[in-house]
Amino acid sequence: MKAKIIQKCLLSMQLLGFSMAVLSSPIYYQVTEISGNTYEYQYTVGNQSAADIEEFTIYFDLGLYENLLLTASPADWDSIVDQPDPSIPDDGYFDSLALTTGISPDGSLSGFSVQFDYLGTGTPGSQFFEIIDPISFQPISDDYTQPLPVENVPEPPVFVLLAFGLFLISCYRRTRQNHQI
Repeated sequence: MKAKIIQKCLLSMQLLGFSMAVLSSPIYYQVTEISGNTYEYQYTVGNQSAADIEEFTIYFDLGLYENLLLTASPADWDSIVDQPDPSIPDDGYFDSLALTTGISPDGSLSGFSVQFDYLGTGTPGSQFFEIIDPISFQPISDDYTQPLPVENVPEPPVFVLLAFGLFLISCYRRTRQNHQI
């Protein structure tokens, strides 16, 4: 009997863990080429967790990034960059800490930007990040940044386009008939 209870408890904890993984908080990026191999990331931090996000760190891989420069940070957030260091060796990072309130659940905040030189080929892409507990400095969750979703412009329904086309044809015919008279 006790074994079944323990088994059910373990299963419940696993399911809870899976559901928390699904609700990880995304950080979206948009990359802009400044000139040559100099780029800028603009970040939007989304919160899909149950608690405020008060600190996060985004890592810049050693050998792919250099000359990190903080270019923007929202008011009431203290942000820093640390350069990748080949002598240690260690990745660079961008860290941001809320000075007042964090990002509330189901909320998002943009306005974080970092400029850098990219040493890789092609366009810079996704980066590893951690959501940090600002009291214990322990990671709460981690994931990879995602490209900012592009919102599609909705197309008008086919019926509306067809009606508009028929209207234009009838206007053309009327104009043509008036010119022939």
